[in-house]
Amino acid sequence: MRFYNLGILTVVFLANISYLVSASRDTPFVKGVYFDRIITVVLGSSSYDVSMQDSYLSSLAQEGISLTNFHAIWHPAQPNYFAMICASKGGVLTDFTVDVDGPSLPNLLEASGVSWKAYIENYPGNDFTGDNTKDELYYRKYNPFISMNEIRNNHTLVSKIVNADEFVEDIAKESLPQYVFYTPNTRNSGHLTDLSYASNYLRTKFIPLIKPVLTNSRTLLVITFDESTYFDHFNLKKYNQIYTVLIGPNVLTSYIHVDELRYNHYSILPTIQLNWNLTELGTGDDKKATPLSPYLFL
Repeated sequence: MRFYNLGILTVVFLANISYLVSASRDTPFVKGVYFDRIITVVLGSSSYDVSMQDSYLSSLAQEGISLTNFHAIWHPAQPNYFAMICASKGGVLTDFTVDVDGPSLPNLLEASGVSWKAYIENYPGNDFTGDNTKDELYYRKYNPFISMNEIRNNHTLVSKIVNADEFVEDIAKESLPQYVFYTPNTRNSGHLTDLSYASNYLRTKFIPLIKPVLTNSRTLLVITFDESTYFDHFNLKKYNQIYTVLIGPNVLTSYIHVDELRYNHYSILPTIQLNWNLTELGTGDDKKATPLSPYLFL
């Protein structure tokens, strides 16, 4: 068996049925077409070229499928988070606090019985809607779920936005849901620190924590950033280009390790829809997006 170091910027995971059933008989399970668990992890702004200069992130790119032509859809950061769960910016163009109408990915997952949670580091819980915590480790703009009216105003749905301490507990109890969205705090993501700090966080803390989950052959990990830096504006080819890698045991059996097709944050939601045969949001935006690498589904 081939072993690999795993890091995450945006992450998507899926795990096989035997693991999930034996893990928690109380957790609903819906077998995916290609994967059984998806986890999305998003780190702070960094350009593709700079990210690839980091030795750990570069090594991760060799372990799965590196999407070398992946782009964020907007500056600043917040609209990109909505893009990942709505396949649209939701009318959001800034980092200011907003309330967004309409359905999003959790509505589709709920309708199909696919379990999910959004794990947010340093999130105060109790349906907290403030812009940020006093220590600035949590910012609402990096938690799109709490800004969706259909989630925030629904007790069942909003209860699935949790502090990331539950991530540790759910892994220990082997009750991790099938879809996970994970947001590190502003230090661990690199927002208030730098790329080196975020990379070290992945290498020393996050990846060791999730190693038991990643042993499953039907687990897919997608690593991405929310946006690039502003210094790439004058190069249209590299405009908002960000590091994104797909990792998992099944991915390692794919025919390629580099995918040069153009993708963006809109591509994440239709990938999940395709895997679980989810319905569409009805906005038309998810129909236009290209699912992530076709090499995942060979």
